[in-house]
Amino acid sequence: MNKFKSILFVLLCYPCFGQNWFQSQLIERQFNQAVAQYNEGRFATSESILNKILAGEPGSYNEASLLLLIKSQIGLNRVESARETSRTFFTQFPESAFMKNVMESLGDLYVNEGNYSSAYRMYHRAKKLSNEDTFSGKIDSKILRLIQIQLPKHLLDELLTLEVDPEIRNIHLMAKANFQISSGHPDDAALTLNQVNMGQFQDTYFPFYENLLRASYEPPNPVTMVGIILPLSGDQSEIGQAFLSGFYDGEKPNNISNQRLSILIQDNRSHSLESIKVAKKLVQQDQLLALICPLDPQTSLVVASALTSTDIPIILTTLQQNDLSEINPLVFQINSTVSMQGKAAAQYAMKVLELDSLAVIAPADFYGETQTDAFIKEVDRLGGTVVATEWYSGPPKNLKRQFKNFRRVAFSLLPKEESFDEALGMEIDSLDALFDISAEDFFDLPKPKQKRITSLDSTKIVLNTIQGIYLPINIDDLEYIGPQLPMYNLNAKIIGNENWQDKKILRKDNIGPHLKDLSIITNFNPPSNDSTGFYGDLLEAYYDGLNTAHLLTQLPLDSRSRKSMSQSLQWVDIYSGQGFYYSPDPSNPHVNAAFQILEFNGKELVPQGVFIGDSLRLVPSQYP
Repeated sequence: MNKFKSILFVLLCYPCFGQNWFQSQLIERQFNQAVAQYNEGRFATSESILNKILAGEPGSYNEASLLLLIKSQIGLNRVESARETSRTFFTQFPESAFMKNVMESLGDLYVNEGNYSSAYRMYHRAKKLSNEDTFSGKIDSKILRLIQIQLPKHLLDELLTLEVDPEIRNIHLMAKANFQISSGHPDDAALTLNQVNMGQFQDTYFPFYENLLRASYEPPNPVTMVGIILPLSGDQSEIGQAFLSGFYDGEKPNNISNQRLSILIQDNRSHSLESIKVAKKLVQQDQLLALICPLDPQTSLVVASALTSTDIPIILTTLQQNDLSEINPLVFQINSTVSMQGKAAAQYAMKVLELDSLAVIAPADFYGETQTDAFIKEVDRLGGTVVATEWYSGPPKNLKRQFKNFRRVAFSLLPKEESFDEALGMEIDSLDALFDISAEDFFDLPKPKQKRITSLDSTKIVLNTIQGIYLPINIDDLEYIGPQLPMYNLNAKIIGNENWQDKKILRKDNIGPHLKDLSIITNFNPPSNDSTGFYGDLLEAYYDGLNTAHLLTQLPLDSRSRKSMSQSLQWVDIYSGQGFYYSPDPSNPHVNAAFQILEFNGKELVPQGVFIGDSLRLVPSQYP
């Protein structure tokens, strides 16, 4: 009888058990979906799912759902909602195993707000609540980034008074020493570092400790703190790493430095939106005197626009398409703009080379069109004449049409009575080019026994009525254009932009001898003694970082203020770096107007001097 009653009880309760099991499975699926959405960055979707779970009966998923909700709200920058959810968690689960994760999340929240003191406290609370090596390592990496910031001395003194754990005290002592060094008191920092317990030292912090120790032996110098926004992850990370490597090399103190640098680095993950986020965070740090942004043109524009209402100088180190100081008057462009390159080429052609009739061949894209428009406008303003303009699309593998038009124009500029008894010029027996070219495709040979030659008769006549040709080519165009130039017997001065600096191509037997006296106008000329191991864009990024850092150490700041930084950048006369010069445009002190003039002698690119804005100053090139 008792057995029958037990079976009956189970049968009667089975629907209830089944329902609870089904509900548990449903909540588990919903929670896993919320986790997947959070991991993919869809924080709003994750928040919506979690709110539905918590509105019902979450059961064993209550704690985890609240924690993930806090993280989702922080991801959405819903600060007050995240704080309210955190208070709910503390009330309901004061002894939860997830408490360390909540403290970490609150640390992230305070970092997003720029409240680094509170973030520092939260991360240390999370660290003390954890016995897991992986979690502790993650927290240590976040603390390490924070102690490189100038945390308030009173906070560190307070924490050192209360702390007895030697490992934690070591971290506080390093943070305090960093503050003292950043404040220009290396002797005090040396005394602080002497208190570090090396027997209880964590490997994560050792490289930073060594840097502090070296800095503590340097003589007292004013310290300028700057922020750097650059891609350290994502598809542009190699550029970011190269820039940072150069910046570290350039900011090392030397005997002629006016001050030392302290830097706060933020990774934009190669995304424009992330750049805005970290830029707004950095601006809130009053001790930062400038933001340095080695960013692509689109991201530079986004950051400059987002910070128009702030008082912080923004230093852009890469070539920009436009003058962004028109959008944000505190933007300073270490390189020039695309249009300034064309304008400088025109001024050099007209005022230094004294050329009169000029022609242009350029790629039909924004880069080529912008330089060409600026070149033509400046030539016209200076009273010169651009007699022909030709365009090409894609790789310039065959410029027959463009050069034939140039020869047609060149013949039209000859005096009508001029005639030739014989064909003068260069005989071309063979073409050793980078690709196959048929001589028949390029030449209309003169008929035998003809005494008078016209533009339709021969390309063997050397024409000099076009005195100069400006070619603002793209970076991969030289290998195609180089072999074609000698074939058209245009005795014209070739003026190129920065993309003509590939000496490997210029030195080829079928190119170099015919391009002697080529002039190149560029912001950057790699030092001949370069040994960095970088090439191409990475090499330029390295020297951008090195020269930017070194320039900042030379600025004579009247005070540690953003206003003084802005004024000093505008008042630079000329700064000589490694392969680089900086001299603001007199009419616009926010953009670099210094261009190096290089001349190809058939084997090497020989520096001729520096062309500076409207002043047309030529100064000797120097490489420290």
